[in-house]
Amino acid sequence: MRRICIIILCCLGASGVIHAPADACTSFCMNTPDGPVFGTNLDLFIPGDGLVLVNLRGIEKETYQKGTTGRRVKWTSRYGSVTFNVAGNEFVWGGMNEAGLVMSSMELRAGEYPEPDERPALFDGNWGQYVLDNCGSVDEVIAIDSSVTVRDQGYTSHYLVADADGNCAAIEFIDGRSVVYTGGEMPVRAMANMRYGQAAEAWKRGGARWWWSNPGRSAERVAECQRRMEEYDAETDTSAVNYAFGTLMHHVAAPHTRWNIVFDIAKREIWYRTVQSPSFKHISLGSFDFSCGAPKLMLDVNTPLEGDLDEHFIPYDYQVSLGVFRTFCGRFGIDISERDAIDFTGFFEGFECAE
Repeated sequence: MRRICIIILCCLGASGVIHAPADACTSFCMNTPDGPVFGTNLDLFIPGDGLVLVNLRGIEKETYQKGTTGRRVKWTSRYGSVTFNVAGNEFVWGGMNEAGLVMSSMELRAGEYPEPDERPALFDGNWGQYVLDNCGSVDEVIAIDSSVTVRDQGYTSHYLVADADGNCAAIEFIDGRSVVYTGGEMPVRAMANMRYGQAAEAWKRGGARWWWSNPGRSAERVAECQRRMEEYDAETDTSAVNYAFGTLMHHVAAPHTRWNIVFDIAKREIWYRTVQSPSFKHISLGSFDFSCGAPKLMLDVNTPLEGDLDEHFIPYDYQVSLGVFRTFCGRFGIDISERDAIDFTGFFEGFECAE
């Protein structure tokens, strides 16, 4: 088990996405008269393979990592969710749950996770699934910091979350502590790959200082998202989803953008496209049975289908998820044995319905 942990710290820590080769992810949460709309780009210097997973409520789960007391956190998922996963089951890059909570993750090279303490630790992508399993509002996401933390994986991420009431929060780890911006402390409702506070300051001042870390022109992308949101006019721009795609595809995209995803929170609908399958695809959370005992479902994120995908999901297959994990490791030149891959991913396959 110790050897597997070392391997994971070196390679997988990742969220559904290992962030080292991606410095241009962008996310924003836009309020509209019909409810909040959340847009996000996944940018990678490798092909954007992955799975769309339907996760059930009522499943008993636990953390892989223990706190300094040797304790794991155990929970039963409160909400079903639809997630986008680059490294297989339970490793979420972004997604939305039944309550309308949305989260996405982005690399933050200037971050620093807390030192190990009594709180059980989650890998980056596990943190995303934990949030979607347990939280129905931004306030609830902020509150979980008291019970779990994120494991230092040699890089850090930060997160944008939004809920059905239109609340939004930027969550990051700076100098070993959790830092949250929300409400009046969050003048810009967008994030990229620089510290949120610096991005907001750059927006106010009309540009980043030359000595700031600004990967992939993060400050400019954040400012462009904010400009677009401020210019949105519901009377002339009749589709907020289309407007959000316009921002993602034509204003903040990079040459290595792999996925464009828009969450229509009020309708509990997801629209997305990928560079490998550029036709627009649609998923409605209302079409799925999230109850424990219903089949867990999945879909290749790059399916060549277009339009409504709800009826094209297939039963979850562990071998397929394991294959996604192997591909993920192979693309990064990570030497992991078949036994170690099975042992690690198998831990997350043992979760069952609560009695």
